[in-house]
Amino acid sequence: MTFDVQKNLLNLLALDGISGHEHKIAAVMQQQFSQSAHQVWQDRLGNVVAQYGSRSPDAFRLMIFAHMDEVGFMVRKIEENGFLRFERVGGPAQITMSGSTVRLDGEHGPVHGCIGIKSYHFSKGDERTQPPGIEHLWIDIGAADKQDAARMGIKVGTPVCLYNPPQLLANDLVCSKALDDRLGCTALLGVAAAVEQLELDIALYLVASVQEEFNIRGILPVLRRVNPDMAIGIDITPSCDTPDLSDYSDVVINKGPGITCLNYHGRGTLAGLITPPELIAFLEKAAAEHQIPVQREVAPGVITETGYIQMEQDGIPCASLSIPCRYTHSPSEVASIRDLSDCIRLLTAIAQIEGQQFPVAAR
Repeated sequence: MTFDVQKNLLNLLALDGISGHEHKIAAVMQQQFSQSAHQVWQDRLGNVVAQYGSRSPDAFRLMIFAHMDEVGFMVRKIEENGFLRFERVGGPAQITMSGSTVRLDGEHGPVHGCIGIKSYHFSKGDERTQPPGIEHLWIDIGAADKQDAARMGIKVGTPVCLYNPPQLLANDLVCSKALDDRLGCTALLGVAAAVEQLELDIALYLVASVQEEFNIRGILPVLRRVNPDMAIGIDITPSCDTPDLSDYSDVVINKGPGITCLNYHGRGTLAGLITPPELIAFLEKAAAEHQIPVQREVAPGVITETGYIQMEQDGIPCASLSIPCRYTHSPSEVASIRDLSDCIRLLTAIAQIEGQQFPVAAR
């Protein structure tokens, strides 16, 4: 059966899952992996792992991963009047919070709400132009009082996700919350479908990981069991084709996935990835042989699990494929289904390469 990229992406985008609450996405990933994988398991943190390809203990072990969680919020306090105070989980863009619609995972089912904003007519001075800090914001779920909110299944600790049902735009684009990183999760499912009937020389492990947006390290327990020889992460990167970023880099939508040359956090941990040149050349060669467009990216301010994976065990060579995305960490991220399809094609081509041809095989 042909893998429907758009359908699978839209199915995943319909689900909610902030860091530590990825179970709905994990259930879909596990169910779909189980249709074709040799083995599927979920660890105690919630990471989902599927094994494909060679079962030889001497086979080259390639791990391809993407994270399931999205940025969002968590209820911190329920006011007596029924309004909810909240904290960020991950890094949702603060400038977009006021006026955003949200969906809460209440005990009795989903509860819809919005993040309040001072009425424009009564706002004064900077209140009309400057976003308030999160300590001044609240969520309105329509509750009459604190007891009413409790009856709706809302408690301290209730997870909150941005709410923006996906919309298809022109030129193969899609607009939604949580494209970061349901794009990557869809890519994993696409690779799984593509290799289902193939005899692979390598042992391929597809990992849907947890808590990337919160601590970037949720995948680490998987490494000790998989023990990969190489890891490739799939995530998003800012697309620089909008008026505000057009002079920053040449990474744009609909020109193929980006191959990371450098990324780093830059605001505290200083962790990041400098991709070994031989891995960049390896990915570019595979792309050229299959006529798949790719772009190179240098992305300070971006960090993924590769920054920590590479330091594990004896050192794990890492590469990263990035799908260009506009308006990252906002309720209205925009990316290309065409770029996603090209990412799946490239990863599928890489999975079919013999183990000894990987540039890190001898390490």
